[in-house]
Amino acid sequence: ASANMAASEDGGHAEVLQFELFPSHKMTVCLVEDVENAAELRAEVLQQKFDASFLDAAMISDIFQLHAAANKALYALSKDALTTHGIHTEVIFSLSGAKSITAALSTFGIANTSKHLLVAMIDAEPAAVEETLSQVKGTRVALSRLPDFSDATRIKKAYKIGEEEMALPAASIADGAVCRIAIRDSA
Repeated sequence: ASANMAASEDGGHAEVLQFELFPSHKMTVCLVEDVENAAELRAEVLQQKFDASFLDAAMISDIFQLHAAANKALYALSKDALTTHGIHTEVIFSLSGAKSITAALSTFGIANTSKHLLVAMIDAEPAAVEETLSQVKGTRVALSRLPDFSDATRIKKAYKIGEEEMALPAASIADGAVCRIAIRDSA
């Protein structure tokens, strides 16, 4: 965890991220591999049956990318200015460099074919986290495995990260993604 996000990991492979600007909030994140019921979960997500963000792990290059999006969503919540219907959808929307909610959800959210998921829950109690995760048929793994599931080509395409940008000293896909998350509403 960086200086901006404190994290703790328990035996169930969930990490709790803190927010420097929003110390009363926390986000619990779990990485699940080999998900067998993505289509079923997506249908339930569309029916708003979960108080969680279900993300396609292939579209997240680094946990900092998700942390930046959640920070942006919490800022919108603090200003009573959510663009979407709730904080968990706002997190997914905030991941996008575009202003289309539909595009953000289809790019970063769970798909019927998602094999690996990140499940993120803002301000959830441990029992609620366990209840949500119990619905996912897959294997929980450490967040440190996230790079194993990231699809660099898809992420670069989604954020329009070009080879010139990647050629810069110390450039990373995560840095490019986070820059686009940060500037979306200022353009």
